[in-house]
Amino acid sequence: MDPKSYTLEELESHVTTLFSAGTTVPLSPLRLASYLKNPRAEQTDHILFEMHHEGRLVAYRTLMPDCCYDESGMPQRFAWLSGNFVDPGYRRRGLSTRLLQLAEAKWEGRLMYTNYAPDSKAVYDRTGVFPLLAERKGWRFHLRSAFGELWRDRLGGRSILNAGDSLLNLVQERKLRQFPDADPVRCRIERITSFDPGLTQLIDRSRGNSLFRRDAGTFSWILDHPWVTGQETPTLDYHFSYGARRFENILWKFTLPGEGGVGLLWLVVHDRKLSAPYLFTDQPGLLPIMAAQLMRTMISNGCAYTTIRHPELALNLMEYKKWFLAVRPMPQLLFAHKNFIEAVPRTLAIQDGDGDVVFTG
Repeated sequence: MDPKSYTLEELESHVTTLFSAGTTVPLSPLRLASYLKNPRAEQTDHILFEMHHEGRLVAYRTLMPDCCYDESGMPQRFAWLSGNFVDPGYRRRGLSTRLLQLAEAKWEGRLMYTNYAPDSKAVYDRTGVFPLLAERKGWRFHLRSAFGELWRDRLGGRSILNAGDSLLNLVQERKLRQFPDADPVRCRIERITSFDPGLTQLIDRSRGNSLFRRDAGTFSWILDHPWVTGQETPTLDYHFSYGARRFENILWKFTLPGEGGVGLLWLVVHDRKLSAPYLFTDQPGLLPIMAAQLMRTMISNGCAYTTIRHPELALNLMEYKKWFLAVRPMPQLLFAHKNFIEAVPRTLAIQDGDGDVVFTG
């Protein structure tokens, strides 16, 4: 079994053929469309790595090109290790490692990843070439009980867990109905679907302190090409979920009357989970208002929990600790290849949506 890689230029033709053949596919239609429109990718970038046995796809790896900025402000292109799968019947044969080695060679080690997939992290740990780049503190805030969802694979007894969730949530819903409404006199809050010139300028002003410096154009690509949908999806032999009961990006714009302060809070609802991938503001007084609006969004959308690593947002959300059933630490680890890590500054800001997590919430 010899590994094969595909560039962005080759990707659409190859994957579309697999869709029509009814075989295992390494990318969903949504993810393929997103990869093809990536404004930070180049046509010659190697994106997909596959391993076949007797004509059958048994292992694959996908990468998402991106760039960060070094101490001098120069862009440094790299790729996120974004997807990894090996057929259960072919595991423990080193296939994932071989695909990783090919990706290393094609990208000259310019690779990064986050610790969202424990099985993949175990593969990377064994190589010894991915030192820790950053550890971001974070907290998971449980607004409603979701033990049946979060613990069923570990503890079993799903029906018992769900029954316990229902009882806890009956009491919690009565409490949540008392959460205060927004004060329009204090701050104007409006839901938007795109970035107006004022928000685009705010994002641009914030980019200098950001490691990845994603701009309004990059954010528009992300909004237009999520990897998950609440719409009906075609049945494919694909090993990652891309359909959800609900998936929605919610953008809140905040404007302080008379002060000229403006802010953007980007939220994502994925079934009962809420995330806050991006926050921008030039007025610190908006942060408590943003935290309160995050709470209202969770309450009105039936969200059970959120994980926040933006330090100021998390600090302000702690002011509402009495409204949550539980709050517990949930750090995030970022790793960079040893050949690339020296090009990555440790002092620049990282937001919760950096990487590929913003596409899935």
